[in-house]
This record gives sequence, structure tokens and C-alpha cells, in this order.
Amino acid sequence: MLSKWNSYYAALSDNHQHSFVVRTLLFLKTTNFGSTEGFELTTEMKLVISSAFVEITFGLKQDVLSIFKTIFVTPSSYSYTGRDVLYDGDVNTVTKRVNLSWPAVEKGFIITNDGLNIAIHEFSHCLIIENAKGSYFSKVFNDTDLNAWKELATKKIPLIREGKYTIFRDYGGTNLMELFAITLETFFEQPHEFYSYAPTFYRTTAKVLKQDPRNGKNPK
Repeated sequence: MLSKWNSYYAALSDNHQHSFVVRTLLFLKTTNFGSTEGFELTTEMKLVISSAFVEITFGLKQDVLSIFKTIFVTPSSYSYTGRDVLYDGDVNTVTKRVNLSWPAVEKGFIITNDGLNIAIHEFSHCLIIENAKGSYFSKVFNDTDLNAWKELATKKIPLIREGKYTIFRDYGGTNLMELFAITLETFFEQPHEFYSYAPTFYRTTAKVLKQDPRNGKNPK
């Protein structure tokens, strides 16, 4: 199933694939999955979603989420009461839940090179939030590495807003949180293009995540 759905996993060496499977099953076991009534959430769907988290954290020591322990999957885009906006995914800090639209998740894994993957995007938010709330000994990221990333990223936001930094889509100009998520989508889906366009920013991102997906078999 992982070979079918996740191109990052499919490219890994045998040893790394074994480690990836173990980490995926661990995430699956420690996470509560739910879905809209009447919508069948299969084991395959859960594995696909879990694999996005493992992909992001494969170079890190973070195996599971400690705050966002529930993932809720819907059969289509959804909205919140009183809001007209439709969502394909969000991280709800009140309910401590990750919400995902399955069609958006599916599209993110079927089209592997467009810099769009809603599961990677929302898990990126989870990691930033959990890193901010963690103690010194439970940080997801190295502070020095993340601060170096933030310093560079802060300079990119006005350029993205002005349409002068085109490796990322316009939404990356919203704020640092959104730029981090979009950077990770691009990092995993378009690593070679990202590196060619912005080698320093790419290397800074690779340092934060302790991996380089350009090296398919041995990214870390």
C-alpha cells in the first residue's frame, strides 16, 4: 500500500523502507482516527495519512504527535458553523484535532510533483505548534536550525506577496506558519526545483528536517 501511494517511501532503500513501515504503524497505533457518519475510513486511507507524518519526520526523533492525537476525515470539503469558507484541512487547537478531506488527501498523493499535499501541510502546522509548546527536552526541532529558517523565511514573505518569489504559491505570503507548511509541501514534492530556485533556503529547510529528499534512497 505504501509503495502504491507514497512516492517518497517507494524511492527509499530497503533498510529505510523497513524503518518507515515501523514508524507508520506506530503512528497509526497511537492516533485516534474518526470520520463523518456514513463514510467508511479504511485502513488503507489511515496508512496513507499516517505516511505523510512519517515522511516529514523521517529525519527527526519525533515519532508521534502528543497534542493532536485525533485525525478526523471527511468525504468532501467542509465548513464550520457560521463560516462560508470551505476547508480541505485544518488543525483545530480547541478540539486538538486534525481535520482532513479525503479527496484532497488522495489528490495530494496521486499528483506527486505540484507542491500540493494537504496531509503534509496540516501535519506541518501540528509540528510547529507542538514544538512551540514543548519543553527543552521535547522540542521537535533544533531551536538554532528553526530560528535560522525563520530569519530567512521572514524575508521571503513580502517577496511572495509581491509575486517576486514564485517557487511557492501566493498563500505562502500569509504568515510564517503558512509559509512553513507550504515550504514543506514544496520541499517533498519538488525538491530539485526548490533547490535550483533557492539553494540556501532549501538547505536551511533540510537542516531543520534533518533530511534531503533529493537523495531518494538515503534522504537522511
